[in-house]
Parts: sequence; C-alpha cells; structure tokens
Amino acid sequence: MGVILEEPKYKVIDPSPSVTTTVANFNFVDLLKASAFVASAVAVGVSTAPPDIKRQAVVACGTLGLTAGFFNAYQNSTGRLMGFFPNGE
Repeated sequence: MGVILEEPKYKVIDPSPSVTTTVANFNFVDLLKASAFVASAVAVGVSTAPPDIKRQAVVACGTLGLTAGFFNAYQNSTGRLMGFFPNGE
C-alpha cells in the first residue's frame, strides 16, 4: 500500500476504503463522467476506423473508454471517502 504524504482537507469517512465501499459511493457525476468517457471513445472509434474493421474498433475504443471512466470514477470516489475531495456534506 502506498504512503499518502498530504493531510486530508475534508472529513474522513473511511481511511482505507474497500472496492465494494468505493463502488457503492459512486455518485451521479461519477457515472455521468464515466458515460462521457465511453461515448467519446466510441465516437473516436466510429470516426477513425476503416470500414472493414469498424465494429472491432468501436468495441476496442468503447472498452478503453469504459476502463478510463471506471478508473476516473473510482479515483474520485476514493478521494471523497478518504477526505481529499469534498464529500458534498
């Protein structure tokens, strides 16, 4: 586990959140950002792929967008639980 050198600026809810706790803490903005990642990645796949591999490009770009969106939402949720981002309270 890594060492965090800065002190939390907001109320700490869980200093070491589990994956289940972090995913359960996703809010609407996290999910909206994740869907924006997916939509923009699929748009890139549709617009840049040659016609003969368009389906494969859309699936690959959509998968990358979904992964990036999930990691972004996970990072924001963990930051809120650990007190590094505002928690909305």
